[in-house]
Amino acid sequence: MKTIVLPLCAAMMCLVFLTPTVWGQTPTPNANLSTIGLIPVPGWTTAAGAFDLASFDPLNRIMYFADGTNHAITSVDTTTNTFISSITPPGCTQNQCPSGIQVVPDLQKLVVTNRQTTDWIYDLRSPGAPPVALTVPSGTDELDYDPVHQRIYVANTNAPFFLTGIDMAGPNANTVVAQIPLPGNPEQPRFNPVDGMIYMAIPSVGLLVIDPTAGAAGTGDIVATLTAGGSGNVPTIAACGPQGNDIDPVTNTMLIGCRGSVNGEAVLNLTNRTMLSFQPYPTTNDVLKFNPNNRRWYTGTGGNLNNGGNCPSTSSGTVFPVLGVFAAPPVGSTSLNATFVGTQCAGRGGQRAMVDTIGNNIYMNAVQYPPNPASATSGQSGILVFNDPAPTQPTPARSQAAFGSNGTVTFTQGGRTMYVFARLQGLTDAPTRLVVTSTVGNETVACNEAAGQATCTGTLIGDPLIGGVALLANNGKVLSKGTIAAVPALLVTDLKLDKTSVAAGGLFNVSISGANLSVQTYFDVRFGAPGGSAYIVAPNWQTGDFGSHAVPAGTPTGTWTINGVRPHQDPADHTGGFFPVSAAITVQ
Repeated sequence: MKTIVLPLCAAMMCLVFLTPTVWGQTPTPNANLSTIGLIPVPGWTTAAGAFDLASFDPLNRIMYFADGTNHAITSVDTTTNTFISSITPPGCTQNQCPSGIQVVPDLQKLVVTNRQTTDWIYDLRSPGAPPVALTVPSGTDELDYDPVHQRIYVANTNAPFFLTGIDMAGPNANTVVAQIPLPGNPEQPRFNPVDGMIYMAIPSVGLLVIDPTAGAAGTGDIVATLTAGGSGNVPTIAACGPQGNDIDPVTNTMLIGCRGSVNGEAVLNLTNRTMLSFQPYPTTNDVLKFNPNNRRWYTGTGGNLNNGGNCPSTSSGTVFPVLGVFAAPPVGSTSLNATFVGTQCAGRGGQRAMVDTIGNNIYMNAVQYPPNPASATSGQSGILVFNDPAPTQPTPARSQAAFGSNGTVTFTQGGRTMYVFARLQGLTDAPTRLVVTSTVGNETVACNEAAGQATCTGTLIGDPLIGGVALLANNGKVLSKGTIAAVPALLVTDLKLDKTSVAAGGLFNVSISGANLSVQTYFDVRFGAPGGSAYIVAPNWQTGDFGSHAVPAGTPTGTWTINGVRPHQDPADHTGGFFPVSAAITVQ
């Protein structure tokens, strides 16, 4: 069943947007997003309709919502913005069930929490299969995925508080491997791809830094507690009372929703652990999300108390629900600070902002849209969808990240596919993987390791994030990391033969022209044999942009055609697409 997005407002409903400015409050700029529509969810009404958390699967472009109203996992097709289905986990009938939800993209699993003592793990590759049920500490809620260790870390909101680690793969797959005591009621844990740590928000304390390799079992422990970092009008981390948060891996900065002794949003430099700035509006931010594709943060601030002059209030007359937008600085900027872009009018109850990092759509819950200062029952409930037209990150044809003496990972665009290749050394004979910050999130590439060396090949769903990082994980730890940077692309524009015919046993010369080619460039060619209909690939057919080739005795006579050339720097790298060329030679 699919439900189409409804038009946002009939003429009379739109009149609520004419509410006059409340003088004395801080005006806010408009974020200039496009409001796509409202996705109706069966069972939602203006009396009850909300999700707690949501998670995006970039492989299938589906957003999964923890729909506490229906006690279900509600899914939406983000390419059409239509309702797909609502599936109820076994025994999920109590309040706030489900609560948290997290896609594990590389394993195609879905982890669901429920504020009780059971969490569920669904295999997205086996629709309809029953989930794995796990016994966990009471009150599990927010969670995040550590792709280095393929482990979920989930926090519980009933004392005693823990950060629980659940392995998603390996010998302990689908089991609890860590229970790290926490000093207070937790909010959002967040994996940082820059340093491989988990940052755990504890509003009553500050931020905890958790090393997933620390502790007696080597599955995680607290290695630092961050409470300071402020100066002047910028609050300390403790005063911020951190709640929702997310990280820009290019600047290694975190935007934090503050609801402590100050209310608003703060920017934290995770490298030196100092607070860069504080933005006092919008207020009462709960869950926020970063989109690496356009490097913007989105805050769900349904309880916003600042009018700003743009949006209607709820029936209380004092709450102005908005979506807040913040932008990271451009790559290469001397500033690390985020910029407040503005707000977009949202719906009553819209406390959570979730992002489709491919389509650049933002999803918020709305028990009532549009809000109406005169009534709590007008309008509609559903999932509100916005689109941000801001420019996305550049996609160079070729980029690399250097791991020092361990080697280099190369990203090559071939048509619509982004290929990944690395040949690495200096490794322990143990599982090896790459974690890449891409425009869709943290992606992983599998590696084949033996005798201290590894070859890693694969493709990305998104594009490598320029200025972001790639991590080399070996034997359960981050061995090395490198910054992703654009490098000159290897381009082929033509291939010429010095002869049109040659006798068996003879020689012919080949010159290849293009850009950034050298005597050290390897070339694969794609060719067709006489009378054949299929094309064959000859790897490393030529080294250098000029070469001589012998025609072995016994070569079948007839016309041989070359229609594609693939340049590469590493003789083992046969990823990427072919450049089209046209050349032929007849063997006599």
